[in-house]
Amino acid sequence: MVKNFFTTVFEENNVEITVKNDKSKDLCYCEKTSRVTDEKYILEVSEKNGKMSVDIVCSGDKSEFYALCDIAHRVENGVLCEGRFVCSPLFKTRGYIEGFYGVPWSHEKRKSVMLLMAKNRMNTVYYAPKDDDYHRELWRDLYPETDLLKLKELVDLAKENYMDFYWCIAPGLSMKYSDPAEFETLLEKTKQLYSIGIRHFGLLLDDIDEELAFEEDKAMYGETVNAHIDLIEKYHNAILAMDENMKLTICPTLYNGVGDEYYISKLGQNISPLISIFWTGKDICSRELRSMDAIKFVECTRHKPLYWDNYPVNDMSMFNEMHISPIINRDADLWKYSEGIISNCMEYAECSKIPLITFADYLWDSESYDPDTSWENAIRQVVGKQDEKKFIVFADHLYISCLKDEPSKRMKKYFAEVMRLLKTGETEKAIILAEKYIAKMNEACDYLRQDLPICDELRKWSEKFFVACEIFEKLIAVLKNKTDENIKALYDAIDRYDSMPVKIAEEMNMKLFLGIMFGV
Repeated sequence: MVKNFFTTVFEENNVEITVKNDKSKDLCYCEKTSRVTDEKYILEVSEKNGKMSVDIVCSGDKSEFYALCDIAHRVENGVLCEGRFVCSPLFKTRGYIEGFYGVPWSHEKRKSVMLLMAKNRMNTVYYAPKDDDYHRELWRDLYPETDLLKLKELVDLAKENYMDFYWCIAPGLSMKYSDPAEFETLLEKTKQLYSIGIRHFGLLLDDIDEELAFEEDKAMYGETVNAHIDLIEKYHNAILAMDENMKLTICPTLYNGVGDEYYISKLGQNISPLISIFWTGKDICSRELRSMDAIKFVECTRHKPLYWDNYPVNDMSMFNEMHISPIINRDADLWKYSEGIISNCMEYAECSKIPLITFADYLWDSESYDPDTSWENAIRQVVGKQDEKKFIVFADHLYISCLKDEPSKRMKKYFAEVMRLLKTGETEKAIILAEKYIAKMNEACDYLRQDLPICDELRKWSEKFFVACEIFEKLIAVLKNKTDENIKALYDAIDRYDSMPVKIAEEMNMKLFLGIMFGV
């Protein structure tokens, strides 16, 4: 449990904590978001006799937990300072979903990601791996006892760490909506999950045929949207009959667009306002999420969107990309017009942690969110302070995704100065500066060659990075001695780099880059 982590951090850093519970309006209501909350807390920090003293004022266990997470981060980053800090999140729902195509995470990886996201004050996790047979292909079948026990362990861990755990089912590939027996089968599966403590469910109807498959369904419903409305409403009413505190999220078949399309408008207007609707934005993988688009969605569906954000996921056609950069291009005031954001992860659990932490930062306080600061903080948490700078040198080349952030911007800045020195005739200084950066690249290579979980996940991208290092070393040889032999060796390395299918430094054609920068 994350709470066990706090004692060590505070003792090692000579920090004294006191906690006061206060259930008044000041601690149970956020004026800015106009929301009753159990996540608000106040930190009163002072220095007494060389020891930092922090008084936590909170309304209960959850807000105390978030306060401890906050203090631990401040201590670890060396920014715990005197003052009074009133803290509460802007987004109501802040979480992630294991919803990708590919090898599902192991049980231990699921626990590891959940604990880290709880520590970063996310409050929601959705279980929906596309290749968990019992979630999608075998949705009718009950979980075997061993699998059920593992799910229960996840449910219990989520509860201990103040996260809402949603279990999702995706019956749309084969369900006959007009058959009452099919609905009863769905309920029996739901009851099995209810028996292990799950109280939040997801009904996913994404990535299925838009047309009804069975003649009986066509005769009863006419069109797909009517079948989906009937299924969603019946299912929602059934789970509320089991437990009036149950919550339901649905993913529609049309899950991206403007929001005024026929299917999503009719669906939204004909299902309970208590049901949350997943929406990915204008595109399946949206470069940006804008408040005006959310407002349009609300107007047409009468629901605030709950964004299923397809970042950092890298499945399907994106399998050669590694999405490890921070989340960007989400409006600072999006919290006003949406329920929240659920980030869809990669098959690579360790790598997913880095962008997920930046999501957590954005969702807690989108108005003060700084992507670069958040990203460096995320890397520090995942790889450790001692390896942070080495990892950043490599990760700088992985700004590759629908977000269209600038790849290799740190390296380009470095070599822009090298080029300036070359243009002014200061070749020796240019070479020294280039060699300094290459030394940093080689330190990153040494880190990446280690037998660590994150290094294992990055193996095929790091192999290409090793070739990039070789290219720059051969560039130095050309700058020192511009012979045909050295130039050929350089371009042979570039050809090997270009032949590798994985993407790093996208849009940076090595030959063009070197030709412009160095005239080789």
